[in-house]
Amino acid sequence: MKIEIKKLILVFLLGVAAGILSFVLLSQNMAAVTVQTIFSPENGDEIIAFIDSARTSIDIEMYVFTSNEILQALKRASDRGVTIRIILEKRVINSDNERIFNELKINGIDVKWASQDYRLTHAKFIIVDDKAVLVGSHNFSNSAMRENREASVIIRAEKIVNEFKEIFEEDWIKAK
Repeated sequence: MKIEIKKLILVFLLGVAAGILSFVLLSQNMAAVTVQTIFSPENGDEIIAFIDSARTSIDIEMYVFTSNEILQALKRASDRGVTIRIILEKRVINSDNERIFNELKINGIDVKWASQDYRLTHAKFIIVDDKAVLVGSHNFSNSAMRENREASVIIRAEKIVNEFKEIFEEDWIKAK
């Protein structure tokens, strides 16, 4: 039964990714759009590479954050002078979100708890340099990067990135 549910979730997430891709391709000049798929566990390192590619800014909304590897990538980005803002969900059971939240704060990274205006903030996206967004099923966890079947996409398309940026800005204002 669990395997069937996991398959349904994977099919749903792939459908979401296909829908986003279709929207991008239909609504913008195809020359201005690139989409890169990330499937874990095979390509979990692409998330680290995406963070490492940042030169000016990283904005993140994340449900679960337990990965020390991603934490280290964010510390490296901060050390390079990249402006980082992170919104984390506080109401996650059996999660290290609070430990990670405190670790980020100690390292001077701007982090807030997601607004309670929603039942949960289950969004999982990263905006890098206001030019690309990674969105999909990946949480910031070792299991998401190394064990689970996860599916995400990196989209480089101004209109789509701007839409995610608008949502992030709204959520940042509401976050505590």
